[in-house]
Amino acid sequence: MSFTLSHNAFSCLRAQTNLSGQFTHILRDESNGARAKAMLQTEVYLDQVNVVIRMGSTLNSLTLPANSLATARKLAGHLEAIANGKLDTADMPPIEQVLADAA
Repeated sequence: MSFTLSHNAFSCLRAQTNLSGQFTHILRDESNGARAKAMLQTEVYLDQVNVVIRMGSTLNSLTLPANSLATARKLAGHLEAIANGKLDTADMPPIEQVLADAA
């Protein structure tokens, strides 16, 4: 599956990086019509936005600069990674490196 956020949803997401509130986004897989629902809780304080993402049984949070195109892109990528089951592998170094750093 390949869940993606639509262009309209991305535009809304960009605006939401400067708002405090609760928002729902639907990611779609165009090949088979499957959908994934994401609930975002945003809180803007000074120049940062804290985002809590609930999708399925997962709960993730990010703190990013508020009202930025780069923030919207990072958040959209994060949503798509969660929906496609790739979040854990996207940002984590190989386990061997983690163990070597711990030693």
